[in-house]
Amino acid sequence: MSGNGAGVPKASDTLGPDAFGTGIAATGLACGYGEKVVLRADLLALSRGMVTGILGRNGCGKSTLLRSLAGLVPCQGEVLLGGSGLRGLGHQERARRVAFLPQSLAVPDMTVATLVSHGRYARMGRSKVMGAADREAVVAALATVGMGDLADRRMAELSGGQRQLAYLAMVVAQDAPMLLLDEPGTYLDLEHQVRLAALLRRLAAAGRGVVVSTHDVAAAFSACDRLVLLGEGRVLGEGAPEVLAAQPALVRRCLGVAVAPLDVPGAVHRYVAVG
Repeated sequence: MSGNGAGVPKASDTLGPDAFGTGIAATGLACGYGEKVVLRADLLALSRGMVTGILGRNGCGKSTLLRSLAGLVPCQGEVLLGGSGLRGLGHQERARRVAFLPQSLAVPDMTVATLVSHGRYARMGRSKVMGAADREAVVAALATVGMGDLADRRMAELSGGQRQLAYLAMVVAQDAPMLLLDEPGTYLDLEHQVRLAALLRRLAAAGRGVVVSTHDVAAAFSACDRLVLLGEGRVLGEGAPEVLAAQPALVRRCLGVAVAPLDVPGAVHRYVAVG
């Protein structure tokens, strides 16, 4: 699939080259595989400096959307990364602007530090040899996710949650301004999920745009600055969590449940899912 939808203005015309903090802006999206369109979005903006959650039922197109925005799945419409058209960017330049972490992760035969160093590929020179700045970035990324003491451990020796954090360190080491994370909380226990939420908020506070797909409704409404609700093959709603929480019919239409504020001192989440 290629080209822009008929009658839909280009993102570059309607949003400008620096729209939404040089994050991701898209118009007229029709995402899918082959001739099958899974998801449509007339206008979508994902900003730097905030955590955006992508929510929806199984099969609604969350992963497809993230893969399309990362340039891994062909789509109709226009996508701008930092003001530049996605289709005009080479693989290395695209990797400098957006990092993608998929749901399914392999267990390669290598150490944690070696895996994380792969995130530096787009930043290396023509020789593709790690320099001092690359090594420092790897150390910093491991420290950021709390895996510094496991740098020399082999990936096969880690728990599922530890492997997830190692891959997250690889994405952080990539130094891309936009991070697209497909269910990064998979395999993490509750304590590490809370730590992950805090980490994503720190990354956003440092100026990165963090986009997370998840099935954890309470966590998303509690930790994200903005939410995008998918359903019926399209974007049905978007906005701040408190704004969407006040629309229970819309939330239930997309997720099968509504949400309510949880005013309990010390509670992990500020919202709870309700039937």
